[in-house]
Amino acid sequence: MIGIRADANEEIATGHIMRCITIAKQLMKAGERVCFFVADEFAVPMLNWAGMDYVCLQTNWSEMEEELPILRYELKKAGCEKLLVDSYRATKGYFEELKKICKVVYIDDMFEDVYPVHMIINYNAYYERFPYKQAYGQDTKLLLGTAYVPLREEFFNDGGVYLKKEDVAEAETSAKEDTNGCHVLLSCGGGDAYNALSGILAEAVTRDGLKYIIFDTVVGRFHNNEGELKMLAGRYEQIVLHHNVGNMAELMGKCKAAVSAAGTVLFELCAMHVPTVFFVCADNQKYDSDFFAREERMLFAGDIRTDREVCIKEICTRLERLVRDKKLQTEMKQKLCEVTDGNGAERIAEEIIRL
Repeated sequence: MIGIRADANEEIATGHIMRCITIAKQLMKAGERVCFFVADEFAVPMLNWAGMDYVCLQTNWSEMEEELPILRYELKKAGCEKLLVDSYRATKGYFEELKKICKVVYIDDMFEDVYPVHMIINYNAYYERFPYKQAYGQDTKLLLGTAYVPLREEFFNDGGVYLKKEDVAEAETSAKEDTNGCHVLLSCGGGDAYNALSGILAEAVTRDGLKYIIFDTVVGRFHNNEGELKMLAGRYEQIVLHHNVGNMAELMGKCKAAVSAAGTVLFELCAMHVPTVFFVCADNQKYDSDFFAREERMLFAGDIRTDREVCIKEICTRLERLVRDKKLQTEMKQKLCEVTDGNGAERIAEEIIRL
């Protein structure tokens, strides 16, 4: 059995659990039995929705060493041979204890330490800024770079990305020459600690260049200010709220552009070839700008934590430019289609099975 240790809640949102579910599905397709181990009940609805087995440890998600006695018992009880860990709260001591029970895989995109594990995964393009190869010896398998981006199945068909390269030119040719009724995706992941969505919408509706844009706004499971979003949507017909989106690829596919917080969603937008304005709202996103903003692959609007109002204005200014500049849209689509082939989760699953 292969275990997965990850959590989701208001503070860390849904990204960790969602990418682990993607990997779990590929493991199960290969015939492996998978079980999630979570600290509390927050992630349970997502796991049930995905059809995943799980054990709720009833522990403090932010103090992972304290959970070791019960986790050790549950891993042995389940016959866990390998464990994938996806949490920034894991420590060296935590991994040292887990290694006594099973082989350990860690998704590490921060490189804050060198961990005693059997496999490290960092699928981000910025992995090169960290000395993984020098820091880890031959005994640690390294899965590095965008070949390992764990895109959900909805973003690829028949072993390739959902939207093929030849579709870019066709889609651009058939696009209307104005922005009337143009759909723009707006997303901030599972949570929105800085109320980015309401701030962006409140600013966007005042801009002449965005007057006729339809904002398809994805409200995350842990969004803490939904009332303000509902108020804006009630006042402006161009704001459409989406809850519990079952097929994000389908929603992205109808959008001409997107505004999003950084993270795995940027790779999903690459797979769908959606020109994007993005911003940073968490520490683990701070290096995304290095890659995605390079040569205007996407338009970077800054870190919303540094100055929220300035960042929101920059987002709307860049979006105004993007929706009216057809040449920029075409150039961005051509660059986006080169980022990922959509098979990263399958590659990760294969390497975990081989471990």
